[in-house]
Amino acid sequence: MGQIAEMVARIADGAMVADDTGIVRMWNRAAERLLGFRAGEVLGRPCWEVLCGRSSGGSELCSPACDIGKRLAEGAGVRNYDMQTRAKSGRVVWINISSIPVPTRKAGRFLRLHLFRDISRQMKALQLTEDLHCMLSPTGHVGSMPAPVRPTPQASAMLPVGRGVSLLTKREEDVLRLMAAGSTTKEIADALCISNVTVRNHIQHMFEKLGVHSRLQALALAFPPVRPKPSEKGEPTVGLREMRGCLSHDATHPVSK
Repeated sequence: MGQIAEMVARIADGAMVADDTGIVRMWNRAAERLLGFRAGEVLGRPCWEVLCGRSSGGSELCSPACDIGKRLAEGAGVRNYDMQTRAKSGRVVWINISSIPVPTRKAGRFLRLHLFRDISRQMKALQLTEDLHCMLSPTGHVGSMPAPVRPTPQASAMLPVGRGVSLLTKREEDVLRLMAAGSTTKEIADALCISNVTVRNHIQHMFEKLGVHSRLQALALAFPPVRPKPSEKGEPTVGLREMRGCLSHDATHPVSK
């Protein structure tokens, strides 16, 4: 623990170390400067109570049963992810987090090292860019908006529930639902009033968070098969078989479509 504490103290990023139950054991000076909490106010508390992380849509990311904690407890790595938290002053802060399992002397037991840095300015710039894009028509004139894509009612109503989905932001979930409806990158961009590049960035971030390499894999993970329920009106159900029909060609071009 001494070597870990010395390393954490020298890290330029904010750093928090929690034990295998999620209780905070270390909190460095950079974390104090970033969020305003002194080490004495944080140590001994559950990590999810300290960060209270949420997605851009307000969905809870930090909890006693979060997917990240489960993966770290198993010694598995986790891709970088973004979330919003609050400083001691109440100010909303967007942070990018790298979470790493650290082996202990006890076999199969791991500490949870979370390194985080402030990305509030980048997130604000991204939002301003998307707002500007939404004001522009495809011909570049201000004042008109592209007609939104209208996916099928069944696909629009579907909510991703698979493993790792809790790591996605609200916008990434929107992209995922439009992907399930068979929308192309351009159609997703028009529907959400964002650029094609931003859509591809969202898709790539989803791939990293879900640990997949194609759109079809992402949909298979986010929408696991469920036992079909009888329909009172005899309406057909929408499942992965229909999604595969729309996305069968994504295996060779998983992001760029």
